[in-house]
Amino acid sequence: MANCLVTGGFGFVGRHLVRMLVEQGDKVTVFDIVPGSKFLDDIKDRFSFRLGDLGNWVHVAETVRDNQIDIIYHLAAAVPPLSETSPATAFYSNVMGTFNILEAARLFDVKRVIFTSTQSSYSEGDMLIPDDFPQRPNTFYGITKVCGERLGEGYWMKHKVDFRGVRYPIVNGPGRMLEVPGQYVVWAQQMPALGRPFKVFVEPDTEVPTLYVKDAAKALIDLAEADGSRLTLRVYSLLGYSITAQGLVELVKKHIPKADLSFRVNEAIMEQLRKLSIGRCMDSSAAKRDWGFKPAFGPEEALQDYIKQCTEYRNLLDYPIPDW
Repeated sequence: MANCLVTGGFGFVGRHLVRMLVEQGDKVTVFDIVPGSKFLDDIKDRFSFRLGDLGNWVHVAETVRDNQIDIIYHLAAAVPPLSETSPATAFYSNVMGTFNILEAARLFDVKRVIFTSTQSSYSEGDMLIPDDFPQRPNTFYGITKVCGERLGEGYWMKHKVDFRGVRYPIVNGPGRMLEVPGQYVVWAQQMPALGRPFKVFVEPDTEVPTLYVKDAAKALIDLAEADGSRLTLRVYSLLGYSITAQGLVELVKKHIPKADLSFRVNEAIMEQLRKLSIGRCMDSSAAKRDWGFKPAFGPEEALQDYIKQCTEYRNLLDYPIPDW
């Protein structure tokens, strides 16, 4: 049994990770700036919680020290659009916050730090991205995540803090609520599963790589538990599956025949997509080779889980969305 700290444990990926860690018998402390998640109400007595600010050194240091943490899963971050409209907030949370986590790990002998980075650490293009591809992000969020990767590698080289990380593509699943171009992947499944109409705001041939949220959470545990002698990288790129918007619509209508899905292309969003790297696939072969990364969810499995989750958590997932 490990003693785990999950920063951002009430967030989208974090709440799935917390549930998995609790269910496998680990002792879990959630560190978050928000006071709770109704998605975890059924297990809230099985983990502890510390309300805190990542950028506040005292908050971080006391949490790590007082709970005698073995493994830190560092998921908390300021994400778009906040990271782009408030760079100071992104720097404070994502760069200073990551520094505080790593320094606490060094001072209090934490065995391992697991970090979440992003495909947004790369720039635009249309080729397969290998792990060693130069990172030249064109968003402030991507810049702060590259800083986090380099900080972690520095703490590994200089202080032997066992830093390990992943780069996520778009992570999709019920309840993801980000006003970003790739969000259509979520709403094109979640809204029909709730019996709601949705107009897909990208062109039908738009294709973005993605990873289902449960695979995203499980990958962090698998990396944390991997044999360190087999790791050839500090940060690994991940990919679950890729499907066109048209293919996704057809899949949804196959499983939800009454789905009210249609296309209404938003040219401004399409222009954003062209400028970002999210249409490029990252090469996850190193993760598969070194620590056995193997996603369990393809398009069919993901959609079936959307339907299940939207039935179980309908009161939490049936919320209004922007009309793009």
